[in-house]
Amino acid sequence: MRNKGRKVAAVVTACVVICVVVGRFTGINPASWLARTVFAPVENGFAYIANEISDKIRFVWEMSSYKEENDKLVDRINELTRENRDVSELRLENERLSQLLELKSTMNGYSTVAASVIAYSKNNWYDTIEINKGTRNGLSVGNAVITNDGVVGRITETGPNWSTVSTILNNDNAMGVRVTRTSGLGVVEGDEELCLESLCKMTFINQESTIIVGDLLETSGSGGIYPAGLFVGAIREINADNTGELNYATVEPAVDFSRLYEVLVINGIN
Repeated sequence: MRNKGRKVAAVVTACVVICVVVGRFTGINPASWLARTVFAPVENGFAYIANEISDKIRFVWEMSSYKEENDKLVDRINELTRENRDVSELRLENERLSQLLELKSTMNGYSTVAASVIAYSKNNWYDTIEINKGTRNGLSVGNAVITNDGVVGRITETGPNWSTVSTILNNDNAMGVRVTRTSGLGVVEGDEELCLESLCKMTFINQESTIIVGDLLETSGSGGIYPAGLFVGAIREINADNTGELNYATVEPAVDFSRLYEVLVINGIN
């Protein structure tokens, strides 16, 4: 069968060759007319196949070019996206630093040092953070740490170029506060359970002054760590016992500890 197929192919090829030769070299005569008439379908078939093959090759070539061009466009888009993200991050950083500079200018009479947050507590509860300034920059244990939004906490440990800050969420931290609306006094301190929700609580509330949900709290200046008038947070919930006696109030800090990048450390009085 294979030999038979080869013979058929050879006959067809020979016929095509004869047709071409007759048509090209004998001019218009009965023999060439007959050959062209007989073999015209074959020529058309070969021409169709040749055109199809050419189209397929051109399509593959164009697709390869399109893919290469598409890859270049994707790379350019990714590059522009990275550049845009970098520009956005730089703009946000500049805004934060500008706000920190404004805060520094308002701390009249106090010596301050700007620092960046470089680590959070391992438990991810934001009860402690680490900053990139330390004793070489004049920082020491007990220094208050703030931002433009409000109070962060106080330094509890220092090294040459780092410091650990205990935030107001930490149950070892406490500060005297004043209710802005009524001037009522109390203490804001950390709580192990509330810390999980990035909240703290207000205790030792002056029974003579009323508090309501939404009341704003600021530092009272007692204790000597935090200057008076710094924003601390707002009353979120009031908790009382069965007799109606106030136990404590849940406080939502002014500072968003999950988005804390730069801080200002108060390291002395000028």
